Amino acid sequence: MYCGTTTLPSGVKRFTDEHIIPLALGGNLVLPEASCTECAKIINKQIETPVLFKEWGYLRIKRGFPSRKRKNKRDAQKTQVTLTRQDGRPMRIGVADYSCPVPLYKFKEARIFSGAPRGDDNFHWTMDILTSHDDEMAMQTKFPEWNRQHAIMAQPYQFARLLAKIGFSYAVAEYGLAGFTPLVTDPILGRSDGYFDTVGGSLDVQDAIAGGDHLTTIKILVRDGNRALLIVDIRLFSQIRTPSYHVVVGEIDFDNPAHASVFEKHRIESKVHLLPLLAVTA
Repeated sequence: MYCGTTTLPSGVKRFTDEHIIPLALGGNLVLPEASCTECAKIINKQIETPVLFKEWGYLRIKRGFPSRKRKNKRDAQKTQVTLTRQDGRPMRIGVADYSCPVPLYKFKEARIFSGAPRGDDNFHWTMDILTSHDDEMAMQTKFPEWNRQHAIMAQPYQFARLLAKIGFSYAVAEYGLAGFTPLVTDPILGRSDGYFDTVGGSLDVQDAIAGGDHLTTIKILVRDGNRALLIVDIRLFSQIRTPSYHVVVGEIDFDNPAHASVFEKHRIESKVHLLPLLAVTA
């Protein structure tokens, strides 16, 4: 569904399944045989490993998030955390005692809505730290020799690609590949660095939803009489205060019979959430 290939390479019996929300974040909705081996490798190596196993690795271990294998080698290496003492010497603690801070990215609105120039992407995002205050205080009490510093590497572009992958997967599950023209496959596969052209969000953090989970919602933004944008709103871990995001996954052309047919089916089933008509920069 990413590169458009329909031919299996020699020796390969089937395409790979694709989780909409990654399994490493507890996702359980699967698109069967949706990705070729090469695209799956790109997504795993360039997106999911940097974000889910490096940025989120300790938190995933501590909270018991699932892995494809019971004893994942990358997770096994994260049972101990290396920190620094106040005198500069290294110290190691168990992940159970670690507060597991992770980056919490907040994005501006996707550029496709405003037509804002590319410029410096560093001005398109900000970052807070998601952590437990109680766990942080417990660390300081238990390890007074700790210098109270965390080493965190910001990877907003990989995170934007992860959001694009989630949004695109969800749109394919709902509308099918024939229901719209994709706009995010190049950023997902690393063929374009225009991540924030179609991926954005709000700089405000949203209130927690009791019992909430990962949330995905499709919206339709009509551009003119014949075209509309297919947008997926995403909110991860809604049971705590987290940002909301949006991914403009594709375009619906009402003059395209396949697009129009899928859209009409969703309209009849009351699954179409239309946004007000808006002039959108191509």
